[in-house]
Amino acid sequence: MFETLLDHFQGTPLSLWGPFFLLLLCGLGLPLPEDVVLITAGMLGEIDGRSWVQVSAFMYAGVLCGDSMIFFAGRRFGTRLLGTVWFRRIFPPVKQARVEELFAKHGATGLFIGRFLPGLRAPIFFSAGSLKVSFLKFLVLDGLAALLSVPFFVWLGRWLWRRFEDDFAQLEHALRRTHAYTLWGTLAIVVLLVVGVWLWQRRDSSSK
Repeated sequence: MFETLLDHFQGTPLSLWGPFFLLLLCGLGLPLPEDVVLITAGMLGEIDGRSWVQVSAFMYAGVLCGDSMIFFAGRRFGTRLLGTVWFRRIFPPVKQARVEELFAKHGATGLFIGRFLPGLRAPIFFSAGSLKVSFLKFLVLDGLAALLSVPFFVWLGRWLWRRFEDDFAQLEHALRRTHAYTLWGTLAIVVLLVVGVWLWQRRDSSSK
């Protein structure tokens, strides 16, 4: 997948805009992992000599725009789509129940957690829109979460290219090895933040 994306974007004006537009399409339902696009953007940035900050900022904007498109789709069409057969195929009742449980336990804070749950990310954002969650609250919580994930994956792409360049067999092998560490690290961050929010809410309620 990385080789295909690099072949299409490397050495063209789309080396920066291509991943950006892919992130927007991910917001519209393109079945392409967001982290793959971000890692590719990091590789392209390293090839073109762009700074990590520049690429991260650009991809951050693409992620937030894509997420906002899902949110506003939920706000505009949520109640009409929830009961349709087509929507139930891509958002089955089991997944809907998991999203509802997440909102019941964590409220709007679930939006922050949702960024780290690839299988539930889009349904969570869509549900937030259909439930009329404040867009400002959505943007702040999703933006904070993306501030952790986007720069990391862009950096990972730069590091992988510096280490392996176009040796894709070695590159993908290294990525598979680091994927488990990334997953566990992300999970640890999410758990710590959820516990922190829970303790803060508990202290706030006890002081009233």
